[in-house]
This record gives sequence, C-alpha cells and structure tokens, in this order.
Amino acid sequence: MAQEPARVIQVPWHIYRHYPADFSAGPAAARGFIGWEVETRPLDLDKTALLLMHLPDAGLTPDSQWGPHCPRPDLLGTVEWVPRTVDMIRNRLPRLVEAARAAGLQVVHVHTRKEYQTGPCWERSVAEAGDPPGDDTDRIDDEGLLAAHRRDVFQLAPRPDGSPEHTWGMPEVLMPQRDDLVAGETWRLHRLMKRRGINHLIYCGWALNWCLWFSSGGMCDMSRHGYLCSAVPGGCVAIENREAAEAEANLEYALWKTAVMFGYVFDLDELTEALRAAAG
Repeated sequence: MAQEPARVIQVPWHIYRHYPADFSAGPAAARGFIGWEVETRPLDLDKTALLLMHLPDAGLTPDSQWGPHCPRPDLLGTVEWVPRTVDMIRNRLPRLVEAARAAGLQVVHVHTRKEYQTGPCWERSVAEAGDPPGDDTDRIDDEGLLAAHRRDVFQLAPRPDGSPEHTWGMPEVLMPQRDDLVAGETWRLHRLMKRRGINHLIYCGWALNWCLWFSSGGMCDMSRHGYLCSAVPGGCVAIENREAAEAEANLEYALWKTAVMFGYVFDLDELTEALRAAAG
C-alpha cells in the first residue's frame, strides 16, 4: 500500500548559537557566542503538534477585569501577567490556532480545568490514552514547610463579600474542537503523541518560565520522554519579577533557555503565514 506523502512546510527556525566562548574575555566569555540566527527549514506537520498550555481567562471577564477596581481581585492572584496574557489570547493566538487547524496540524490543549474535561475532544483523548500509570506517592511529609514558603512568596487577596461568581471566559477558538486533543498530564500527553508519531511539540501559553517548563505535560517532562520542545514568543508570556518587569527580561531569558535546553523558537507571524500557505 502506497504511503501518503509527508506534509512539510518551510518555516524560519530561530536558533541560539551558544558558541564559541571567547576565552580572552575571562568571566565574560559568553560575549563570543554567535547568539540568535534564523534558518528556513522544513517542518513536518505530521510529526509536530501545537500545544496550548494553561491558557488563563483572568482579565477576559467582567469579574476579573484588570486594575485596582476588579470585583474579584482574588482571581488576579499576585502575579502581574494579566495584561500580557489578555493581549496574547485576544489578538495573537487565535490566528495561529485557526491556521494550524486549517493546515491539519494537531492542536493539543494541556489543561486540567473542568472546562476542558468535557465534550468529544476530552472523551476521545481519555478513551485513547487509557488507564493512568500507578501514582508515585513516595514523598516526605512536611507540608507545613512548603505552606510557609507559599505564604512568604504569595499573599493572595481575599474574595470580597458579595462578589460575583466567576464565569469562564476563554474565546471559543481557543477551546477544544474538531480534531483537537486534551491532556493535562505528562503520561496522557506522551501516549497520545507517541501513538501519532509526533516528536516535536511547539508550546504556547502561560507562562514560559513556569508552567510550560515545569508543570505536568511541560518541557522538562516531555523532553525526558525524547520530544523536541519549542516555543512561540508571540504565543506565550513569561512571569516577570520587580527587577525584570520594564524590559520583560525574564521572557528574553526564557526564550534563550528554551532554545538551548529544549528546542527552537518560532515567530508567531512567520509560523501562521506558513500554515496558511499550506492550507491553501
């Protein structure tokens, strides 16, 4: 039986050349690195998936509006990413996801919220992935120490009395539909990707230097399973701290670390246009 031809697009790959060190510069030897370069290379759509990970709806709904008069400040937490995720979700991600679906690129939602664990995409993913492996429950029992650390780092605003209930507000285009898959855990994501022969995961979502690296289904876990893990800067944000906020320096660091540790970087507009061309 004849094999179907590979579905390949040409797209710029952003590569960080982490060499050569300039040993004459002493402690500043990294000044010799070539740094960022771009090469147009083939991307096999049949071996690639676009992952939408932990997309938040904070700031998208009336009850979670950004600013000092938010009716539900408890929904905003203590991090400062909301304006950037709102811009990403409203203005950038939809066109990439629409182009991916039109080109037949597998879209996967990496999320454990109840809004994702319903409907045909979720049911199909659960049935295909099968039963979970046994849990690794061997851990030290010192929750008090961890709780003290959380109190030191994050002081969450309480929910005001009489405040409205939260209504999920993600745009429909970014919710599971058509042939999308849903996997909130590493084991399920790995099984679904391996079954399809996918070896390259392109991540979007929140936040590159937090969940996309470290949460279940993130780059650390999936790279250990052998996957190439890349990122789309226009399709993700980083969590910034006080010292990095103005320049979004943590995002720049996170893109470098992703490019040298896990995979590559793909510009959102360049990837979108290549997918649109493939879809005709």
